[in-house]
Amino acid sequence: MEQPTELGLNMPALTMIAHKLRTPLSIINGYCEAILTQNKTALSPFAAKALDEINLQGTQLSQLVDKLAAFNKVMAAKTESLEKKLITLKPFIKDCAARMLAQEETLRGDKPVGEETTIRRGTFVETDCPEQLVLTADVEMMRLCVDELLANAMKFNNKTEKVIKVQGLNHGDCISLSVRDYGVGIRPQDVSRIFEPFYQVDDDLTGQVAGWGLGLAMVQQILKLHGGSISVVSDRGLGSIFTINLPNC
Repeated sequence: MEQPTELGLNMPALTMIAHKLRTPLSIINGYCEAILTQNKTALSPFAAKALDEINLQGTQLSQLVDKLAAFNKVMAAKTESLEKKLITLKPFIKDCAARMLAQEETLRGDKPVGEETTIRRGTFVETDCPEQLVLTADVEMMRLCVDELLANAMKFNNKTEKVIKVQGLNHGDCISLSVRDYGVGIRPQDVSRIFEPFYQVDDDLTGQVAGWGLGLAMVQQILKLHGGSISVVSDRGLGSIFTINLPNC
């Protein structure tokens, strides 16, 4: 029998769950999108609204399955299996920000405004990073890491205008990347637990409990594989700063 990991998780079981969910989800989402591309005037207002909601929920569920699959892959990875490459940090951050903002638009049904990829209906990602700052890391895993921090900064913010500041710095022996939001912040009793798998912050200000509660555990494991670390400073009502540190090699 497969033994649980050091985190108490049976990874093969979680992988099987993710795999089993993918096929029916792809069928549901595929048919829903096909119907929505047709003329909506042929549908009653109720049917059109119902299909929009089914499509939205299907998209969210697909993202949850993708997150579970990514988590399984990260937890099964070994340091020696990493495919480390040089990453120029500033364009890398901007690419992650553009993708997360596009994802946020899809889930809210927003339409892009203008050509600037980092501004979307009140959400602004400001990047402060030297142009030539590079780090050595597994590109896929580092993308998962930055995506998660940006997604959380957007999600746990109930303000009309969301401002997220990302800063990259070279400290000589290490490189840091901090993601700062100005959202609701994290309760003191939750700070010590947010990196536990499946732990979710039930916040009475945002009502945000969607997801698996796996993202930050995945980020921490990615950094552990790279010999790095993550820390958080949070003030209730003022927001949070998540900082990752990676060896400069």
